[in-house]
Amino acid sequence: MNEVNRARWKLLGGIFIVIILIHVIAVSCIVAGHRPPADSSTAASSEEPPREVASKEPEKAPEEEKKSGGFWSWLFGGGDDEEASSEPSQGERRSAALQKRDWRYKKPSNDPEFGTPFHFEHAKRGDFSAREIPGSSGAKTGIMIDLSTRNVLWEKNSTKQVPIASMVKMMTLYTAFEELEENPKLSLDSSVKISPEVLKVPRTGIIWLDPRETFPLSDLMKAAAIKSANDAAVQIAMFLGNGSQEAFVAKMNAKALELGMTSSNFVSACGLPDRKKGNSVSTAQDLMILAEHLLQYPQYLEWSSTRLDYIREGEKRTMLNTTNRLVNSRYPGVDGLKTGYTDDAGYCLTFSVLRNGRRIIGCVTGFDSASKERDPFCQKLIEWGYKRAAELEQKK
Repeated sequence: MNEVNRARWKLLGGIFIVIILIHVIAVSCIVAGHRPPADSSTAASSEEPPREVASKEPEKAPEEEKKSGGFWSWLFGGGDDEEASSEPSQGERRSAALQKRDWRYKKPSNDPEFGTPFHFEHAKRGDFSAREIPGSSGAKTGIMIDLSTRNVLWEKNSTKQVPIASMVKMMTLYTAFEELEENPKLSLDSSVKISPEVLKVPRTGIIWLDPRETFPLSDLMKAAAIKSANDAAVQIAMFLGNGSQEAFVAKMNAKALELGMTSSNFVSACGLPDRKKGNSVSTAQDLMILAEHLLQYPQYLEWSSTRLDYIREGEKRTMLNTTNRLVNSRYPGVDGLKTGYTDDAGYCLTFSVLRNGRRIIGCVTGFDSASKERDPFCQKLIEWGYKRAAELEQKK
C-alpha cells in the first residue's frame, strides 16, 4: 500500500507541474499579443532626406491614449482610479451648470456645499436656561444655523410640523422669482391688472387693491415682502397661475418637494388658513432650506431689509412699513427674512443676519407676543449664535 500511495503522489505532482507550465505559457502569449507593433513608418521616414518645414505646430498626442496599468490591470480591471478621482463632485457640477446659465434675477451660490445637509452634532437642543437666554420656552419650534459652516447652532422641535402663517409668502415669492426665470415673456416690470377675486381676501394685512388698478409685478412682490400684504400675495398667485390661486399653490408645493421640504404643505399664497383645507404647515428645518434658496435672489433681500417704502403715486400713495422689527440699526446685519402671525401659528419669524462675512439664518414659531417675547429672544439668540459660531471655528 505504501508504494501505491507514493506512486499516486508522484503522479499528482507531475500533473500539477504540467498545469503550472501551461498557465505560464498562456500568460506569456497573451502579454505578447497586447504589445503594440513597431511603427514601420518611423523607420521609413528616417531614410528620407531631411526637409525644411516652416513654423510647424508640435503634434498633439492622441486623446484616446491613456496610461496603462499593465497586463494585470487589463486582465482584472483598474488603472482608471486617477481619472475617477479627478472628476468634479456633484456640488461642483451643479455650481458650474448654474453659473453658465443666464439668470435675470438669481445669483446662484458658488458654495460647493450649498443645499447639502446641515450638521447637528454641535447643536444646542431644547430650551436655554434663563441665565443663558431668557424666553426660549415661548418658542414652540426653532432653529439657527451658521451657513458658513452649515453647523446647526440651536434647535428646538425643528422637525415638528406647525402652522407658519405669513412665512408662507417666502415660498410665494420664491416660486414667483423661479417662474420669472423660466418664462422670458414675464419680468418684474410686467403689468398686472387687479382681479376682483382679491376683494375676497379678508380685510387684514392688505394694501386695499382695487380691480380698477394696474401695477407692475414688482410693486406687488415688494408689498408682500415688506408689508406682508395678503391681497398682494393672492394677486401674484393669480397672475402667475393664469387666473387661479390654486394652480399657483400647486406650483409652490411642487417647488417645496423639489427643494426637499418634505414636511411642508401650502394651502394659500398669503398664509391665511383655508376654510376647507386648514393651515399651511411646515417645519423649522424646511424653512431653513427655503431661506437658503431664497437668499439667491438679491432683490428679495433688498425688499426684506427695507424698513420703509412706497407704492402708488399722488393722493393714493401707500406706505409700506416692514413687519420685521429686527430690521433696525440697533440690530446690525439683520436683512430679513419674513414674519408671520395667525391665532393658530402664534408670532413667528424667519431671520437672516450677515456680519463680517458670516451669515446666520434662523426661525422661531409659536410665541404669544412679538414685541415682548419673540423679538427680544431672537435678538439675544443672534448674539449668542455669533459667539457660538466663533467658538466652534476655534475648535477646528
